[in-house]
Amino acid sequence: MTRIPAPRALLCAAALLPLALSACDRGSGSDEQPSAGNPRAFAMGISTLPRELNAQAYAETFELAADAGGMVLIQRTPPWQDFLPGASVGDETTTTTAAEIDAIDANDLTLFFAIDPTDGATGRDRLAGLPASHEGRDFSDPDIRAAFASYAEYVVINYRPAYLALGVEMNLYYQENQEAFEDFISLYEETYDRVKSTSPQTQVTVTFQFEDLQSLLPTEDRHFPDWPLIARFEDRMDVMAISTYPSFAYARATDIPDNYYSQLRGFTDKPIVIAEMGFASEPGETMNSGSETEQSAFVARILREAASLSMPAIIWFAAWDPAYAEGTAFSAFQHIGLLHTDGAEKPAWSTWRTAALRPHHPPSPD
Repeated sequence: MTRIPAPRALLCAAALLPLALSACDRGSGSDEQPSAGNPRAFAMGISTLPRELNAQAYAETFELAADAGGMVLIQRTPPWQDFLPGASVGDETTTTTAAEIDAIDANDLTLFFAIDPTDGATGRDRLAGLPASHEGRDFSDPDIRAAFASYAEYVVINYRPAYLALGVEMNLYYQENQEAFEDFISLYEETYDRVKSTSPQTQVTVTFQFEDLQSLLPTEDRHFPDWPLIARFEDRMDVMAISTYPSFAYARATDIPDNYYSQLRGFTDKPIVIAEMGFASEPGETMNSGSETEQSAFVARILREAASLSMPAIIWFAAWDPAYAEGTAFSAFQHIGLLHTDGAEKPAWSTWRTAALRPHHPPSPD
């Protein structure tokens, strides 16, 4: 899936987060209400994708995450220049880390951290954000491998995430770089072992783009379904994590096959986590379907799936419609928010929020 073309803008906003937090209540959500209804076994949350590209909007994502179920997704390209051999962590990364940890603690959030090394704006065909000295290199490069593993260890030591993804939608990278993909797998395995040695309790995974895994995306480069890729990670994958945007493939929520998510049980016995998802609430530049009714129906469907498949966690990617999406590489996500850019609620928000208010009682570990 595409991402914001300039992810450093979010880092800049995050670096100013302490200033934004000092200007608002630092509680557990802006409209805190008592829990109601039957307990749910799955965690719920949103990502830190803000409605606007500024520090105040970024701070609001952590506050809303508390209202949206208490879980938050930070998805970030590695700051490669800070973790290359011989480098030191820069002020921007240090400030961002401290600010985000403060916001997570202040809002009592559970964290899913996704390290996103590939360029979503170009179809995930190459590494993103590399410094000029390393431009064009890939996962075979010793410096890149060292930086990736060091950053992953930095994340678990400092952020203490409940979940850590070592790569986002990596089946898309596979489609563009099948030979280089082998280098990613070996790096993933090495980094997994290093992270688990440092933080055994962290649930480590890699995410797959679910529609592309099934070859359902409306692109010119159709391919056979990539189900066998899952087995390549099974030995070092604590949960099966997917991103899913079915409105790219189906106009109506009722068109989604009954076994759409349960079919994963034929390829893995790992717990299924939805690391990011969305469904369009109206047509946009790159999508000619979607409605608020269908979006709400999909939310209801995914809540049932989370319960029936015993999913540990589900995360909606964009809480608000991003104001900056139109006319950019991010336009596919123009209308996937549960709220409009101005904060007006869509029907899907009420469906989601009702479930989020239920007390979260995860099953006891075996």
